[in-house]
Amino acid sequence: MTAAEPSHLLDARTALARRARLVFIEVAPWRVMAQGPDPIAGSIPDALRTSVKSDFAGTPTADSGHLPLPKRAAVHATAPAHGIGPADDLVLYTRRIEELSSAARAWFVLTWAGFRSVRVLDGGLPAWVRAGGPTARPRQPRPAGPVSDRVVPAWPPGDGGRRVLEVTDVLEIARYGTLLDSRPASSYGGTPDEPRTGHIPHAIHAHSAELIAPDGLLRPPTELRKWFLSRRAIGGQEVGAYCGGGVSSALLVFAGALLGQQVGLYVDSWSAWERDESLPVEKGAVLTRSAAVDTDCG
Repeated sequence: MTAAEPSHLLDARTALARRARLVFIEVAPWRVMAQGPDPIAGSIPDALRTSVKSDFAGTPTADSGHLPLPKRAAVHATAPAHGIGPADDLVLYTRRIEELSSAARAWFVLTWAGFRSVRVLDGGLPAWVRAGGPTARPRQPRPAGPVSDRVVPAWPPGDGGRRVLEVTDVLEIARYGTLLDSRPASSYGGTPDEPRTGHIPHAIHAHSAELIAPDGLLRPPTELRKWFLSRRAIGGQEVGAYCGGGVSSALLVFAGALLGQQVGLYVDSWSAWERDESLPVEKGAVLTRSAAVDTDCG
């Protein structure tokens, strides 16, 4: 377990009070998360419009998952087109509460790429509106000029404290640490007549949607801690997370950072694992809690 990081979560009232100093970024999910019309017309005024697939994922390859990490250089090169730099105070949000993991994926990529101040708006756009925040049409990114004309900012070295897992890391963490599978239970269990369905052996089911309270806000720290403890994901052992393409599991990484627990992200996730027939697959009922863990502590 690592020391708790500065909070990467920002409540809507604070965001509203400080909005003149913040750069808001709306993050669209890579696929439709909810049916029906958009419940809120407009967005946070002057917010940038981005999407997981075009801004926070790279081009898939034969060996990658369907939403691989982009190159750091690509993130750095497109930042000026959005009018942002590494020292800006960025606030990420989604239009719907069930899309929060998309903001977490953007947070992971931006901090990994070297942005110094990146936070997620708790409750997204609905919380902003409930707090009395105004709405307007989001602005589009500016066309990028020729590479020779751009001012390249100084990007800090390192990975922002984010750990990106490779297959060998995943196998080791699953065996000796705690590997969290953030997909729905039906995906975790697998289909009996389809051999490449199920989960990575020894992975513990940890559906990331459970981290969101009924009011659309992230659950409070005490509840998050109990949730992680019940899945043996708090402590000195290595913890990793995966899902279908490294989006919903990014929310586990984000929540872990709020608690001071480093969670490595297997970005390629199941979409790459299932295609490699040399890798093991396990089916079975959902495994979540350990009777050896006291989840009633504060």
